[in-house]
Amino acid sequence: ACRKPGTGLLAAIEAELALSPRGAPVIGDSLRDLQAALAYGCRPVLVRTGKGAATLLELQSGRVTLPGWEGIPVYADLAAAARAILQQYPAPQDDR
Repeated sequence: ACRKPGTGLLAAIEAELALSPRGAPVIGDSLRDLQAALAYGCRPVLVRTGKGAATLLELQSGRVTLPGWEGIPVYADLAAAARAILQQYPAPQDDR
């Protein structure tokens, strides 16, 4: 069994769906979520809800380090992150 956060969940998704999550956005609120996303080759996204505000403060203060964290997008909540991610992809065309 695997548990979030960690790469085990991402590996299980890959095995079960036969699709690689590498390059996919992974939304989280903790440093461990961001680390797991990066370790698996995914695109980390931080939300301020839950532990997210504290995680952001720790990164900004330098109390914790994560190379390149400044490039990680930060959103108010899951809904805002999902909207931003969906805007990156064009809507499918109706071929009827």
